[in-house]
Amino acid sequence: MLDLLKIEWLKIKKYPAFWWMLVIVFLTYPGINIMFLNIYGHVTKGKEMANNIAKLLLGNPFAFPETWHTVAYFSSFFVLLPSILVIMLVTNEYNYKTHRQNIIDGWSRSQFITSKLMDVAIISFVVMIAYIHCIFIGIPS
Repeated sequence: MLDLLKIEWLKIKKYPAFWWMLVIVFLTYPGINIMFLNIYGHVTKGKEMANNIAKLLLGNPFAFPETWHTVAYFSSFFVLLPSILVIMLVTNEYNYKTHRQNIIDGWSRSQFITSKLMDVAIISFVVMIAYIHCIFIGIPS
């Protein structure tokens, strides 16, 4: 199992598109939430009647427990990015014929699929970390 992870790491570590997509995921998840937090702050700032009505209607979507719903909604705009990342990793196996080399090296199909599922699990964990980071954006407000 550890050998599969090492081999996958060797494939991924020099793949610049993977790193760019990972950076984009890490920037978009908090970025969209910070953007809407700033919009919320701008709309509800001030003493005018419209601002008070907006505060009354919206509450504070970036305060617990509403922050879970707010972050889930805004982050769902970019849920396609991690899936594109996984698709890129799998299609590279077939584009560069590394799946054939893995079979020649003695991998079984289950080992190949297991290595790809481990990639998906690791990417999911990284996205979960980015998501949890976004939850705490609105705490000071």
